[in-house]
Order: sequence, then C-alpha cells, then structure tokens
Amino acid sequence: MKKLLFLLFSTVVMGNGACLAQNGTGADSTEVKQEDVIVQPQYPGGIEKMFEFILENFEYPTECKKRNVRGKVEVEFTIEKGGDMSALCILKGLDPDIDREMLRVFRAMPRWTPATKNGELVRYTLVVPVTVKLSRANKKGFR
Repeated sequence: MKKLLFLLFSTVVMGNGACLAQNGTGADSTEVKQEDVIVQPQYPGGIEKMFEFILENFEYPTECKKRNVRGKVEVEFTIEKGGDMSALCILKGLDPDIDREMLRVFRAMPRWTPATKNGELVRYTLVVPVTVKLSRANKKGFR
C-alpha cells in the first residue's frame, strides 16, 4: 500500500538556502577555517534509519500514483543547537502533493543530535535529496 522505492543520492549538503526562515547570522555563522573541527548533526540511529523512517511514514498521494509521478525532491532544514528541526522547506519540488507529504514526514522526525564546531553546539543546515517512485511490487498490487 505505501511501500515505495526511494533511491538515495548524496545525503547532506551544508549551506544557506534561499528559503531559510532563519539565516544563521551571528556567532554561529562564522567562516569555517581549516583548523575548525565540525561534526555534522546525526539522525538517531544514523542516515539509514532516517531513510527507513521516511519509507515507513511516507504515504504516496493517490493522485500522484494515478499519474505515476516520480522524481527527486530536495528538502532543506536547519538542525538547531538543541536538536530540533527548523526552517524546513522544499528546495526542489516534484509535485505539490508529494512536496506536502514529504514536509509532513520530515516534521514528524524525532530530535536529531546537533552539530558541533570545535566542541561547541552550532546550528547546521542540511539538504536531503530523495528520489521518489512507486516500486514495481506496488504497481502490481503486491506488498
């Protein structure tokens, strides 16, 4: 019913996107120097668990199934110092219904382990590209 095949590309990109609600100005947005040690934020259990979460929670919109809508969605968000997600938006959308569903799933994610820079907690912006398409089993009605 809701089983999909998600092909996963490079999973994280650091940067400030155009749709950030909070632009990261202030002490946390200082220039990165070669001697800086940055540890990226972590989804509980790692990146594989994050994609399992997406797969288990994403409900393919009925109209999109009928039209066999597929392609890549790029989701951008910031992990705050406390591990909460903020500034969630779609950088590259696929279909309004799929985009809305992807945002719903990301909003439902548990708190992340925040990023650190030289041992200090920092805000960190991520971009997660997810390719969405119906699995062959789903097209044949198998689960």
